[in-house]
This record gives sequence, C-alpha cells and structure tokens, in this order.
Amino acid sequence: MSVSNGERAPPKAQPSAPSYADLRRRVLLFASLFCVFVLLVAFAGFGVLRQSAIQAAEKRSRSYSTILSAHLDRTMNALESRLTQIGVQSDRLGGPGGNDARWLPVLQAARSGANTVVSLSVIDRDGVIRHSTLTPLVGRERREGTIYQSLDASTSPEILTETPSPSEFHDGMIMPFARRLISNGRVVGAVVAAFSAESLRDFYGSIDAEGGQIRLLHESGVSLLEEPRVVGQRISVDRVLESYRAGKASGGFIGLLGDGPVMITSYAAVRDTGLIVVTSLSEQQALSAWRQEVLIGGFILVGVLIAFGLAVALMLRQLEARAVAETALLQQQQRFADAQRLESLGQLTGGVAHDFNNLLTVIINASDSLLSRVSEDLRPRVDAILYAADNAANLIKQLLAFSRRQALQLVAVDVNATVAAMDEMLRRSLGVRVETEFVLAPNLWRAHADRAQVESALLNLGINARDAMPDGGKLTIETHNAHLDDHYAALNPDVAPGDYVALAVTDTGFGMTPDVRERALEPFFTTKEVGKGSGLGLSMVYGFARQSKGHVKIYSEVGRGTTVRLYLPRDLAGVEALPAADSGALETGTESILLVEDDAQVRMLATASLRERGYTVIEATNGAEAISVLDGGEHIDLVLTDVVMPGALTGREVADHALTARPGVKVLFTSGYADASVMRNGLIAAGARFLSKPYRGGQLAATVRALLDA
Repeated sequence: MSVSNGERAPPKAQPSAPSYADLRRRVLLFASLFCVFVLLVAFAGFGVLRQSAIQAAEKRSRSYSTILSAHLDRTMNALESRLTQIGVQSDRLGGPGGNDARWLPVLQAARSGANTVVSLSVIDRDGVIRHSTLTPLVGRERREGTIYQSLDASTSPEILTETPSPSEFHDGMIMPFARRLISNGRVVGAVVAAFSAESLRDFYGSIDAEGGQIRLLHESGVSLLEEPRVVGQRISVDRVLESYRAGKASGGFIGLLGDGPVMITSYAAVRDTGLIVVTSLSEQQALSAWRQEVLIGGFILVGVLIAFGLAVALMLRQLEARAVAETALLQQQQRFADAQRLESLGQLTGGVAHDFNNLLTVIINASDSLLSRVSEDLRPRVDAILYAADNAANLIKQLLAFSRRQALQLVAVDVNATVAAMDEMLRRSLGVRVETEFVLAPNLWRAHADRAQVESALLNLGINARDAMPDGGKLTIETHNAHLDDHYAALNPDVAPGDYVALAVTDTGFGMTPDVRERALEPFFTTKEVGKGSGLGLSMVYGFARQSKGHVKIYSEVGRGTTVRLYLPRDLAGVEALPAADSGALETGTESILLVEDDAQVRMLATASLRERGYTVIEATNGAEAISVLDGGEHIDLVLTDVVMPGALTGREVADHALTARPGVKVLFTSGYADASVMRNGLIAAGARFLSKPYRGGQLAATVRALLDA
C-alpha cells in the first residue's frame, strides 16, 4: 500500500488484554461457579454415601431377621417332631389316662436337649393335666384357650398354639405349643409343650443390634423375648403387627417407632407358629461412620476452598499490581514460561532429594559398619553421625512422602481372619482371569492396627496386582510372623526393631524396573494410562503403615512379578513380651561359599557377614558369572543364589548346573519374593532350602551352617 501527502501509515494495533475490572469480574465469576460446583458435588456425594450407609443397614437388618427366623423355624420343627413322636406312642402308653410311671420317662426323654421347652404335659379330653415333667401341674384343669377348645373340634389342625402368657414357675413368657392325641379316629387329649424363648437370649445377644433391639413377638402382640432388655421407653411394634396382619410374612421400614428414635426395622415371620422375629437397628448408629466421613470430608472441602480462595486472591492481587495491561499473546507466553519454571523446579527438587538420599545411604551403611569396628571412645561420634543422617533422611522423607491423617482405631487384629473374610470380595474384584492362593501361617500373632485399614490396604494391593496382570495370572497372599532387628532398622530409618506381622501380596505381572520401584510409594506416581490410575494406591498403604508404626517393602523384577510386604506391629496388649533372642551368637565355619547376587549392596553385606564368621566367599553378580566360577577349579561347598536375576539365567538354572557339575554341593536359595509364591511358580524345586529377604546376618549364618551340617 502506498502512502501520499507525506502522511505515515498508522502502526498495526496490538491485541490488548481485557481491563483489570473486566478480568477481575471474570475471575470472581469463575471462582464462584467453581465453589458452587464443588459444593454441589460434595453434597451429592455425601447424600450418596448416606444412602449407601442406610441401604447397608437395611440389608443387615433383613439378614438378621431372615437368619433368626430360619433358626427359629428349625427349632419349632424339631419341637413339632418331638410332639409327633410322643403322639405316636400315645396308644402304647394307654392314652392320657395311662400309667404315669410309663408316661413320665417318655416325656422327660422328649424334653431332654430341648432348651426352649420348659415343660411337657398331657391333658385328657376333659382338660385335666394327667402327666407332666413339671410335677405341680399334674391334676390341674386346663379348660381355656385354643388347645382345649380344639379337643371337640374335628376339623382343628393337629398342631396348635396359644397366646403367650407369664410363666408361673420360670422367668419370662411361655407359649403353649400342642399336638392333639388321636386314638381310633377320636381325639382323646393333647400333648402340650411350654415354649420359652429365654434360652435363645444368649444367641440373640451375640448379634450386634447397633443401638437397637432384637425381639421375638407373637402375632397377638405379646413379646416373648427382647434383647437387649430395654430400660425406659420401649420400641413400638405396631407398624410390624399392622404389616404382618395385612398378609406380609416379611418386610421392613425406616421411621419412628412410637415415641422412640428412628429405627431401621425388618421382620420375618415363622410359618404356622404365629411367631415374628423383629430386628431394629438405630439409624443414628448406622450413620455414625457416615458422619465421620462427612466431618473429615467437610474439613478437606473447607481446606480446598480456602486454598482456592487464597489462590484467587493472590491472582487478583497480582493482576491489580500490574500497571500496564499485557496483550493476550504476552499473557500466554508468560503462563507458558511460568509452567516451564515450575516443572523445572519440581524436577530439580526430586533430583536433589534422590541424590541426597543416595549420599545418606552410603553414610548410614558406612557408619553402621564402623560401629562394630571402632573403639568405645569413638562410638559416640559414630552414633552422632548416624543420628544426624537418620534425621536428614527423615527430613527428606517428610518433604516427599505422602501422609494420610485419618483417625485409626488401633486394636488387636487377626490378620488371617481378615484375609479369609475378604476372600469373596477379592475374587470379585480380581476377576476370573486371576488365580488366587492363600498361604496363611498358623499361630500368627495379632497385629496392632486398624482392621478396616488392613482390609483397604489388602484390597489396594490386590487391585494393583490385578492391573499388573491384564492377561491374567496368579496372586498369592501370605502371612507370617517376622522379627526386624537393629541391623535391618539401621538400613530402613522408618522401622523400629521388634516383632511384626507380615502380610505379603505377590503377583506374576509385569514387575517394576528399579527406577519405578524406587518411586512406587510416592503420591500420584503411576505408570498407568491417563484416567486408569490415580497413583495413590501404594501411597495410601504406605501412609497407613507409617501411621501404624509399621513398614512396607517392595520386591520386584521386570517380567517376573512383584511382592509387596506390609509389616504391622505385633499387638502385645495383655501378652507378656518374650525376652529377645541372642543375636550376637556367631555361626562360624571355614567352608567356601559361592554368593550369586545382582544387588551390589545386598551382596556386599552378605559377603561381609559371612567372611567375619570365617567363611571364604566367592562373589558373582549374575548367573553367567556363577556358571563360569562353577566350571573353574575353585573348591565350593555351598552355592547361595538369588532366585531372580538379570540376564538369561535364573537361580534355579544356576543350582541345576552346580548340582550337575559338582555333585554333593549344597544349594541355598534367597529372594525378596514371598517364599511360597517362588516355589509354586516353579522358580525353585519343591523342598529346596529357601531364605526369604530381608534376613539378618545371624539368620543367614545359622541357615548356612545348618545346611552345611545337614
């Protein structure tokens, strides 16, 4: 374009950014909408969780009613059978007017073992009690009620019941339950059982009514049994009777029962008896866990909103401080530069922490090794180095670790029972393509932990293992007792020496590279595709273990699988602690040992431990080096080999070659994998000697000595 009259063409306008007021309005609108959205989602989530808690309580209530009514049905059927057997013998015993000496043993035998029967009596057609296991009743007249009236009614049912009434001779209510006696087609009397539900009280009391009550009712409204016994306001059963009399043999509802609290109630009738089992659970107690979740979630939500508000306020302050509006392009470039700077800072922080931890590892191991070699006057200085190194390691862990701050209910947990109880849930979660195996140690100690968090940790580990086996595989869950000593604690600063209950979960999946294994417990770290994993599963397990004063250890090899061991402290409440075993005893020897181990630190520590006990140790870092040594001329008494190693050869192949090349040589396998999983996956031969990692120096020496002496 040409320019005339000496005028200059106007400069090209730069795209201007919105004014501060407009941008501030947009930010505030977005922040408000975001907060409203978060609140709506939170309230909806809390509502869903509340409904789930109510539904779970309804299911429990129905289950209790169904189970108890089925149990009572079997009890009444057994009672009916006893009355039928007595009726069959009536003619042989001379009918109701027969000799009492003949009748009484039959009645007593029928009553024996029937805890719900207070007495058995025989009445004649005139309503007079002729025979009874309760002597004071003999001779009394019983001419009221359905049973007496049925003696003249030919169409009455064979089995009859009456409205319960207070017992004259026992505590509680009794319900007459009778069978008519028929001789030559004519009703001659009846045998009557006085049914009492008091013997069921302990059984009903063993069921957690969750702040409510379990009741056994008669259709007339009379209560035979209430557990627990109610003090003060009784729970109304009018709605139950109304529903039952409307023809519904079972049902349930939620609401006020009389003037009492809101109850989650279910009932189930026992056929042909007029008995109804009613289970009422307190809605308040059923929602107690939900209220805790709402409280914790509310605190988290408030914290998120406060942090978001501070971020918005900071953003507005930064915008307000700008004197000159920037163009949209400059703003985009600045945001991109900021993102790059934050990413670089994160990578730098992670790298420094990683390198610093490597330095601390060297310092801690070197200092620990010096403890047994320096003089007494120098030990405090070495201890000071270890103390400072441990504090530095803890500081780095605090900067990078993920900590869950939930309130734990630490009790004595039977880990075996917990694993067994989750069998069905695990199988459903894992799917049919994953084979599961449980190897539960007998005489397992109790763990001092939160049972719910143990279940959550096991489920998280199981799901992680399932995701590592997309084409199916095998999952092994093991438990065993473990003692972690001072040496192991020195190598793992977050472990306190002592007794632990170990829960190991082993899969046959992809496995982890050393880099991935090192980061596996970091929060939000995941190798899964976007949207298929949050990276919090192992972090939650790790956080739970640390809060429980426990420990998590991961063993993994690429292409072989992974073992995650969760160590939980042994519960010592009410149990006298046993004296610690003497770990200072040395199992010495002069034999020659070939040590095959790819982990340099483990190889160094095992070699040092064996050599200080007098053994000659030849080191090999993989299977190929071990084969070369075995084919050489050096004398070897025992091969100590890791099971899974990098390269083409496994520990079993090294052992097979050793036994072929040197008949009579002893072989000891070791691995970080769970021992039962290693054996069942064919990595070592059945019956082979196996030492599971981590092991103590004394344990290694004792195992080697025992194998050499065998």
